[in-house]
Amino acid sequence: MSSRTSLASLLGIVSFCLLSGCAGKEAMELSQRVVSWDALKKKPADATYIVNAPDAIKIEFMSPVPPPEEPRTETLRQDGVVTLPYLEDVKVDGLTTIQIREKLEDLYSKYYKEPKILVSVVGYNSKHIFVYGEAGRQGTVPYRGHQTFSEVIGEVGGVTERAAYWRCSVIRGDPDNPEVTAVNFRKIMLEGDLRQDVSLAEGDVIRVPPTWLAWIGYQIGDLLSPFQSVLSAVNTVGQARSAGTQLTGYPGANGNGYNNY
Repeated sequence: MSSRTSLASLLGIVSFCLLSGCAGKEAMELSQRVVSWDALKKKPADATYIVNAPDAIKIEFMSPVPPPEEPRTETLRQDGVVTLPYLEDVKVDGLTTIQIREKLEDLYSKYYKEPKILVSVVGYNSKHIFVYGEAGRQGTVPYRGHQTFSEVIGEVGGVTERAAYWRCSVIRGDPDNPEVTAVNFRKIMLEGDLRQDVSLAEGDVIRVPPTWLAWIGYQIGDLLSPFQSVLSAVNTVGQARSAGTQLTGYPGANGNGYNNY
């Protein structure tokens, strides 16, 4: 058996192990369940969310009737200000939606009798949660002030079949001295243990580690990576020689029995 065939077989075995582990099927079932979990989608926005630039807010007049102004969406500028009719520049950075509503109602009371205003966040752009490892999608998720671990995992498409989802973690605080909380995603989804479903904060990092088998597979892949480049180059040369033979009808295009490259 050639070295190329041996390496290909080894890679095939590793891939099979990674994709057909006993935990793989359950991981996919858990992911499908959390992604379609309707209860997660019904949770209202948290009134304690602090609005900062460049968040976007929607402002609607509820009274007087008819509304004196059309609903409008404004994105906070870097100085934390939005520009509104009659009021011009209003600083709303660092306030909750309730505080913004009260501020606008007070300012607009100079122009309208007992105005009632609804303020909501429609663009959560200033704060994020970070997801790494064996998640359906790695990267950032907007922090909306109320997410739990399972909600964020649902937003990123669950976990991969290579995930050790029973030993996830949430990392918070100073990178040099972080607070690490262990989370068993399996217990949340299969046993309903909501003690595991921790509430998240701005800047939290979720880590979903690979299973030991997946980790071994990644290490083998890294070790074999240089050899794959060599094998690819050898294969390319072999294909070129074969193409030359087919074009000339005999090995050696220069008439002396050899190919000159």
